[in-house]
Amino acid sequence: MKILIVDDEIFALRTLERILSEEDVEILEAGDCYDAYTIYEEMHPDIVITDILMKGGIGGEWLIEKILAFDNDAKIIVCSGRQRAELLKYKLMGAKHCIQKPVKYQELWDTIDALI
Repeated sequence: MKILIVDDEIFALRTLERILSEEDVEILEAGDCYDAYTIYEEMHPDIVITDILMKGGIGGEWLIEKILAFDNDAKIIVCSGRQRAELLKYKLMGAKHCIQKPVKYQELWDTIDALI
């Protein structure tokens, strides 16, 4: 399974990478949404885990829209520090699940298992 992690914070990237590396997962990563979209087009990961707020003005909302326009069946998990009520917006946009930061190991794996 290939999972693309998208976050501009290196600590968040490494945390998710550490959790995911405990299983047989090919990890792809991007520090911004432009790179993430290019990686998605080229590598077709099974799941995308993305933050929403990122430096540079282009964030997860843009990425969700672009990926779903390219692949309507994309499995996107939003991983954000925003309040749970705010995260509903991203499910309405097409994200399959939303997880609040800080990420909990079991919650992340339960979410991934539900998508597979």
